[in-house]
Amino acid sequence: MNRSAKRRADAPAKSPALNQEVSRLVRQALSDALLSEGAFPVDQVALTVGRAGSPSAPEFLARSHPAGAPRDEARSLYARCLAHYRAVVRPQDQASGLDDVGAAVAHFVAACLRALRGVSATSDMLLRLERQLCGVTQRTGSWPRMAARERQFFFEQVAILAVLISETWTLACAQSDTAMANVQRAAARYLRQLFGIDASTLTLDAEGLRWAEPASAAARPAA
Repeated sequence: MNRSAKRRADAPAKSPALNQEVSRLVRQALSDALLSEGAFPVDQVALTVGRAGSPSAPEFLARSHPAGAPRDEARSLYARCLAHYRAVVRPQDQASGLDDVGAAVAHFVAACLRALRGVSATSDMLLRLERQLCGVTQRTGSWPRMAARERQFFFEQVAILAVLISETWTLACAQSDTAMANVQRAAARYLRQLFGIDASTLTLDAEGLRWAEPASAAARPAA
């Protein structure tokens, strides 16, 4: 990953039709859990999908950029983000040939909330968040009927954005308030675009994903 990531964090692409149902399921999972006052199920079964032979999300996301060199650069960046996620963020999945959708969503939500609230998720917090999301998503009737290509595209996009937000946040910490504000706007936009989530209403702590206190504000970590 490099500084070119910073230039891309503010340019989310609209999800294709095949992605909308998976996004709806995760959005419903978040909504159901929060309306239950944080009483998330903590099912142990992972949401996995066989790894695609050729990723489709880098090309799709790159289409939001101008044709020519900018699009080629963006495509390469998104492909590196996906490779980074698989090799560095979730190396434990390499041997199985499966991608863990629940883990990707957990990392994405955690990365966005770190950018917005300065909360760095521990491994235990990530695991709890993953279990929260998986438990309610698996209860929906649509998930078992989703095509593998729909699940795989969704995984790729979320994994790419998780890395992109995380890397640009790290860069912004060493730069300026303006850079941090740009990352925070992008994180809020991604959450709203993919899951219809108002980022101002959520936070993450040792208990997992929770309603935020009304007075809670986005935080920039101390230097």
